Amino acid sequence: MAQTQQSSRPMTEQVQKAVGTILEAGFQVEADAFKAMMEVAKGGDLDRLVIEVLKFSNASTPRPISINKDLVLRAAKSLDLMPGTVALPLTGLGHERRFAEDIESRLEIVSDPTGKLGTTGAFDDFLHYFRNRFDKMSTLFKQRLDTRSTGNIADALSGGTNGRARFICMVVDKREKAERVTLTVDDYDEEAVVLVDSSNQNLFRVARGIMRDQVIFLETRKSSGKFLIAEKIVLPEIPDRKPTRAKEEVYAVLISDVHAGSRVFLEDAFKRVLAWLKGELGEPNQRRIAGRVKYVTICGDLVDGIGVYPRQEFDLAVKDIYEQYRVAATFVREIPEHMEVILIPGNHDAVRQALPQPAMPRDFAGPVLDSRNIVSLGDPAEVKLHGVHFLLYHGTSLMDIVSSVPGFDYQRPVEIMEHQLKMRHLAPEYGKQTPIGPEQEDWLVVDRVPDVFQSGHIHVSGSGAYRGTTIVNSGAWQGQTDYQKRMGLEPKPGILPIVNLQTLQVHTIDFLSG
Repeated sequence: MAQTQQSSRPMTEQVQKAVGTILEAGFQVEADAFKAMMEVAKGGDLDRLVIEVLKFSNASTPRPISINKDLVLRAAKSLDLMPGTVALPLTGLGHERRFAEDIESRLEIVSDPTGKLGTTGAFDDFLHYFRNRFDKMSTLFKQRLDTRSTGNIADALSGGTNGRARFICMVVDKREKAERVTLTVDDYDEEAVVLVDSSNQNLFRVARGIMRDQVIFLETRKSSGKFLIAEKIVLPEIPDRKPTRAKEEVYAVLISDVHAGSRVFLEDAFKRVLAWLKGELGEPNQRRIAGRVKYVTICGDLVDGIGVYPRQEFDLAVKDIYEQYRVAATFVREIPEHMEVILIPGNHDAVRQALPQPAMPRDFAGPVLDSRNIVSLGDPAEVKLHGVHFLLYHGTSLMDIVSSVPGFDYQRPVEIMEHQLKMRHLAPEYGKQTPIGPEQEDWLVVDRVPDVFQSGHIHVSGSGAYRGTTIVNSGAWQGQTDYQKRMGLEPKPGILPIVNLQTLQVHTIDFLSG
């Protein structure tokens, strides 16, 4: 007995030191996390485990307030203190009553373009479209204290040399040459040429990030000639704010780019996702999270489609679009019935290609829509899940932004999506690879600030946070196609993001390596 007491005292001091280290780092420790740490560190690895837990916690975006069990298990796994990514099934676990089965869904549709689209492509349609964009953006600027007071381009041009002006404008052309960016801008009544040189590096960097057809706010000085000199460029931006969070711990699973029918559809990995959702796979905390999943979003490209890119037929395992949706339905119906499924289209789906897109038509997607209860919306769409505001956008324009703005890389999708929030627009430039329908209303303006912004399309998963908005690119469930090889595109598929709606923390599970 004396020997037992003597050996337990150093352990008690070690535990106190570990807890103190965590508290000094600015974190609380949840009860189940503490219990998991004690269990994992039985072999005397507590100090190493604490260091690893803090490393994971500090790297998490957004930074958590408290350390939960999932962070402990992830840290333990990285130190080889416990087994692999996805555990073997537990017999009989799927028959237990699960938390999400006993709570009511709280799904609210905020915005959906379906049934509200229709354009002839006439000149007046384009005029209405861009004027609606300008008006919407002007309203956003006038809601801000720093851009509320504004004149117009005519005032700026009529002022004398060195005369100052402030105005809202649309960028109709942008040219960059020899350390200078030249912007041609207009409003309803006048056009002007604005110069931005590299003497002010911050201003120059902002100017390089501007896209054609983007609406911005300028403060300018009149030159001795016919040009205006930019002194300040203000983007519409989303405000820095505290996001809405759910009052209980429920989760949303974010999926996109399944590409059913593709020769390189990752069927085994996707089946593991479905098994995890049903509680049949995963480490203990992963299964606990699965039991609290109430919502599943599918953010476009459910199927691989037909004729989307050159020589696609060689990348297809299923070459009939109707059969592709029948194949997709066999997977969608496996999602547990108590989970709400929200579905929007992408550029590979059988729907009009021009943005905004209506919901998938029943003529093609009928097997999927009949497979279970599905909330089918257009692209983009906005919903509230347990009070948390989601902006769902497939992401077709992401590659256009990469090609237009220096420094962006499709391997870093969060930076591109952050730029969309800064512009308050999902696809500002007309006439690039992303087709845009000239509707009476510009549905691609980010009118309302989302709590969570989800996209897919570029097949690289990632998450982050910007001014209170959680950003998630949900990656893909398709391997590298021959077309992607020719284009030099390297996907990172098979990673599932899961959002805790109570904390907005993003968890990920790698089902490809499982």
